[in-house]
Amino acid sequence: MGATMTTITRRRLLLGLASTALLALAGCTPPALPSLRMGCGESGGSYLQFGRLLQRSLRRHDIDLQPLVTEGSVENLDRLADRTADVAIVLADSAAEAPAGLVALGRVYQNYLQCVVRRDGDVRTLADLSGRKVSIGAPRSGTAVTARRVLAAVRALADTEPAEIVELTLSEAVAALENREVDAFFWSGGIPTPQIEQVSATTAVRLIDPTPVLPSLDADFPNLYVSTSVPAGVYGAPDRSPTVGISNLLLARADLPDHLAETIVDALIDDARRLVPPDSVGVQYLTLSNLIDTATLPLHPAAERRYRQRYG
Repeated sequence: MGATMTTITRRRLLLGLASTALLALAGCTPPALPSLRMGCGESGGSYLQFGRLLQRSLRRHDIDLQPLVTEGSVENLDRLADRTADVAIVLADSAAEAPAGLVALGRVYQNYLQCVVRRDGDVRTLADLSGRKVSIGAPRSGTAVTARRVLAAVRALADTEPAEIVELTLSEAVAALENREVDAFFWSGGIPTPQIEQVSATTAVRLIDPTPVLPSLDADFPNLYVSTSVPAGVYGAPDRSPTVGISNLLLARADLPDHLAETIVDALIDDARRLVPPDSVGVQYLTLSNLIDTATLPLHPAAERRYRQRYG
């Protein structure tokens, strides 16, 4: 009897311990992945496309990236400053005006300045925008920064009446052009931009050549703007369309932890092909010589070390 009672007691003890262990295991959850917020851009734009592709890439590198819908570069700089974003994509001309304390993780691709008009209208050059209603982009977008500089350069070259400026998001500007509420709109993004491509299927559009003001832009803002072109066939154009190219930089604050900066560099290198939107025909900078060419902004020290380690 005593032996039986001892056996039962031990069995109950072991069962109890096992149950406790199972309950403890059931209550355990794997540790949360490091989380980063990324300032991107408008819905339908290339910034948000890139952010979502980078989100998938970093998930494979055990980082949870949250792409944020924003108005673009200027808002992204503000978000880095007030710590509502940890990383952000920013046009190089906007980044040149950034406050101290920001660093680059890499140069990722080229934006194309697009001045879009109806093909059945009579606007064919920048000078034709004189007195016309023109959207320069959302108020806190990098597009607005660039477009203001372009329009100022136009007026400096020719004493013309200023354009009537409005600040519309891309979707608002596309609708306004369709409804003849604006004569033109500026957009800085990858090519083709899906929303512009969609409207070009129903409303024939053309791109105005902004390169006549490129020498003025380069004189006032050196090493930020380059001559490039949108290939023939984009938006139904029979020929290539000359335009101005501007680099995009992936930025962070200088206090971004080293291991996160290193992992982002690994993602940019290892997943370069996956970080290009599938329909993109634009210039990508996801090679060593381009990634590290961040103009006046220094690389994050850990990012710079990682590039050296990876490429020798």
